[in-house]
Amino acid sequence: MIYSPTSQHALRAMIYIARHSDGSPIRTAEIAEAEVIPKQFLSKILHGLRNKGLVKSVKGPGGGFVLALPAEEVTMNQIVRAVVGDFAPEEKCILGHDNREGDQCCALSRPWQELCRQFESTIGKLTLKEAADNAWKADEAARDNPVEKVA
Repeated sequence: MIYSPTSQHALRAMIYIARHSDGSPIRTAEIAEAEVIPKQFLSKILHGLRNKGLVKSVKGPGGGFVLALPAEEVTMNQIVRAVVGDFAPEEKCILGHDNREGDQCCALSRPWQELCRQFESTIGKLTLKEAADNAWKADEAARDNPVEKVA
């Protein structure tokens, strides 16, 4: 796993807001239920995203959260950095060894560093709009090709 659970929850919440917002606020409870994220934990994440300028909170009976920037202007890396700060997954190799100097500390350190660089240049630069569009496409594909569950 490259992203922490906090990062995963933040990404899922932001994608949900991008997909379901018509400009009106979305309640924390709605996001938490839809994305199966503990409500109190999600609330802390959303307030952190608000403090970093990625969402705005709206108070009152119709309140909730809205995107502070157009989805086309927000990347996955911006969301992750907003909740966990700067990250460098390649500082530890996939086997957990310290790899800050870029030394080959184990058999998997170099391939792990390359994978992290590739990840950063593809998924990390993906915009929130692209991620939301991909989610819609995945939903459509699932509706068109339902998978039968085998008991």
